[in-house]
Parts: sequence; structure tokens; C-alpha cells
Amino acid sequence: MDPNTEISNENVRLKRSNKPGGDLHPAISSELFWDEEHRRQSLDVVFKRAEDHALNAINWYLHAKRSKKNCAQFLRIGMIGSSAIAGLLPLLSQIFQNQLSSLSPAWTTVALGVAGVLMAIDKFFGCSNAWMRFIAAEHRIRQALHEFQMDYDIEQSKWMDNLPSSEQAQAMLSRCKAFISQVDTLILQETNEWLVEFQNAIKQKDKPAQAKPILPQ
Repeated sequence: MDPNTEISNENVRLKRSNKPGGDLHPAISSELFWDEEHRRQSLDVVFKRAEDHALNAINWYLHAKRSKKNCAQFLRIGMIGSSAIAGLLPLLSQIFQNQLSSLSPAWTTVALGVAGVLMAIDKFFGCSNAWMRFIAAEHRIRQALHEFQMDYDIEQSKWMDNLPSSEQAQAMLSRCKAFISQVDTLILQETNEWLVEFQNAIKQKDKPAQAKPILPQ
């Protein structure tokens, strides 16, 4: 196959981004050519592959952040509203004794119970925590991407006739490899944080079931 056609096909594949909200898939690698004529094109393909890896991760976190944000805000507003109702009901029943004489004080307990349930849902499913984690992870990956892009531009400025030497290409390939590994590490770090939070939520949920009642002697 013609090297130019092969590299062109690789560029077409790199334009395909992961569907927002879907799983992050590794890029498909293909044969590249590192002779003097095709070295620059091949290096651009590797750079684009590394760049797309970060962009796909950023897009994933931006998309996932929206659902967690909406869920967290709904639960938090519900908690605040239920707690406010629980605090206002006794006062309103005292102020408007004639109009609210039939209002049972038990509704205060119901409102507090609703607030507690909403808090437990947020705690167990980690909506608020996930929202914050996704914001932090996206920011860290974006920061690393900006640094990587600037490093590539700086390296390009050193190329004679806009063509890299063999040593310069090797150095940039090592930088691309390090950047991809950096992005993977940031994703793994966020995933590990989620695992710890989820395991802690499971332990807290199981504590009441494991507690043994104290029998009177």
C-alpha cells in the first residue's frame, strides 16, 4: 500500500471521536512510515492520536458531569426544601392556629424523613461527589493537554525547513507516549477515587444491618 494513502486513512480514523457519554475506546493504530519523506506526516498522526485521546476524555467528563450536576442539584434542592418545611411547619401551626388546626405535627417528621432519604440517595450514588470529581479530572486533563500542545509547537519551531530530524522525531514520540500515559493516569486516579467512595458508601449502608441489638440482662 502507498505510504501516503496509509497515513491519510489513519488521519480519517482519528477524526472519529467517541460518542458523548459512551465508553472511552483506545485509538486504532496502523503502520506508519519513518523515512525522511514521511516522518513529518507520521509524527503528526501520532500527535493527533495522543491529542484525541485527551480530547475524548475531556468530552466524556464534560458530558458525564451534566447528568451528575442535574442529579446533585435536584437532590440538594429537595433536601433544603424538605428541611425548611420541617422547620416552618411548627411555626406556621402556631401562627395560624385556627386555619391550620387540623395540621398534624407528624408532617414535620415526614419532611425530615424525606430530607434524610434524599441525603442518603446522594451519599450512596455519589452524585455530588461525582460532579466534583469530574470537574477536577476534566480540568487536570485539559491542563495537561495545553502543556502538551505547547510543547509540540515549541519542538516544531526547532525543526529545519519544518521537517524533524530522526532524533527530534524520537524525542517527540517519547513526549507523546508520556502524555498518553499521563492522561491514563489521571483517568485511573479519578476511577480509584470513585471506587473508594463507593466502597465506603457500601460499608456505611451495611453497618446498620451488621449491628447486633443489645439484649437486656
